[in-house]
Amino acid sequence: MRRITFSVLALAAAAGCTGSDTVRPTNHDHFDLASLRNPALEKSAEVQSGIAEVRRATAQFHNFDKALEAGYTVWSPNPSTGVCPSSAEGNMGYHLVNLALRGSAANPAGADATIDLTRPEMLLYEKLPSGKMKLVGVEYLVFKAAWEAAQGAGAPPPQVLGQPLPASSHAFPGGTGSIAHYELHAWIWSPNPLGMFYPYNPDISC
Repeated sequence: MRRITFSVLALAAAAGCTGSDTVRPTNHDHFDLASLRNPALEKSAEVQSGIAEVRRATAQFHNFDKALEAGYTVWSPNPSTGVCPSSAEGNMGYHLVNLALRGSAANPAGADATIDLTRPEMLLYEKLPSGKMKLVGVEYLVFKAAWEAAQGAGAPPPQVLGQPLPASSHAFPGGTGSIAHYELHAWIWSPNPLGMFYPYNPDISC
């Protein structure tokens, strides 16, 4: 298991979100995204090796029930009642979050600040016309307050798969207001013409 090793506080408290909740992140503002529109980012041998490692670790989650059993719960939003986050550039897919890996939005500074390549905080799914949920990617996420509590104020953003996690800010279930954080999408199971790490994928439907 490849892990970025930092001294952190892990908090696996519930955030008032269950598999039956229907929630959508709001003010999903991303920053520093232009640099992610670069197909060369995924071409290095090191990044390709990392992507292969993530695929091996997450292949079991092609079975949606296996993801639920592993602690991933529906976040944004419930596939049976909502549509996935989208923009003019494409869609993000349905997000399943593992609160034990991410930590509670109620206390961002005390949340988990560890990036583990093989244990992404979120899984991304596409809902097919048949209703089946298809695994299309993963997302790594660290709250900025937790990261700076572990690394110091003004610390550079965390990195995974050779990429710094872009800064973002939006509301989270169980949290208060917009919460600053770092996040990186990786479309490891479904190609993204805008780039492996670009958050929106025009080839993904909701």
